[in-house]
Amino acid sequence: MLLYTSFPADVFQVVVSMLYRMAPFNYYSGWAVTCFSIEDQLLITLMKLRLNYRDLDLSVRFATSRATVSNIINTYVSVLHEIFFDSILKEKGIPSQIKCKGSMPKSFEEFASARIAMDATEIIQDVPSDMNSQSLSYSSYKSRHTVKAVTCVSPNGALVFSSDLYPGSTSDAAIVDHCGVLQQLKAGDLILADKGFNIYDKLPSGVSLNIPPFLSQKAHFTKEEAALCYKIGKARIHVERANERIKNYEILNHIPAQYRHMSTKIFQLCCCLVNIQAPLLKEISDKYEI
Repeated sequence: MLLYTSFPADVFQVVVSMLYRMAPFNYYSGWAVTCFSIEDQLLITLMKLRLNYRDLDLSVRFATSRATVSNIINTYVSVLHEIFFDSILKEKGIPSQIKCKGSMPKSFEEFASARIAMDATEIIQDVPSDMNSQSLSYSSYKSRHTVKAVTCVSPNGALVFSSDLYPGSTSDAAIVDHCGVLQQLKAGDLILADKGFNIYDKLPSGVSLNIPPFLSQKAHFTKEEAALCYKIGKARIHVERANERIKNYEILNHIPAQYRHMSTKIFQLCCCLVNIQAPLLKEISDKYEI
């Protein structure tokens, strides 16, 4: 089950029970799929996300047509996105500083007021046919055509925010300014980020930003600056580990053309599915029976 879905069988059954409570669904193609149970349709969708099997491959494995597989995937991605992203991640928003302090790991003990660690992640896409889109999607950092998003984790390693996908040429600061994450923060909150997020001029009143110092014209960092870089990196590593888990969903290595219209939904759903895997931090997972 872990291979095909990225989480154990008991978690899979919890998701199935949620889907049964929401059924019946309005299917993407206008006709309902009745030849498969909800369990099988969820498994088909998760196999597509986790392993990015071709629709033809899935149709052979489940002895059905490609149209049925496509109908299931389009429908269930939207349903799961509504459950996990719209109703939980987006509606509940970033946990308060008090909640964050209740599960603060040791790596954040130097940043007691930290509410989120922020990072950007890029996903490679095919070269767009439109010349203007080609220019917008070309990432000088990756030297490829990409789309990118900003993700945030709370101190305990849980993904608490994901922006929409933006063209690869969009700067990290521009995404942060447009996606609305800063509007969820309050005076006294602290953001941890890397040097690409030089957003001091965009911060709400009372919100602080901690990024590694710039070398500028100096030959090397001072002892204090080097120590600060280490402390920030030690805390920020969790958002990079979360992004790595997101990219373990193979569909993000190449979103097929027939599903590109819902690329943002696919990415945000993968973010949510990471949250129902085992916790990133051992000291957090030790508090629960996994």
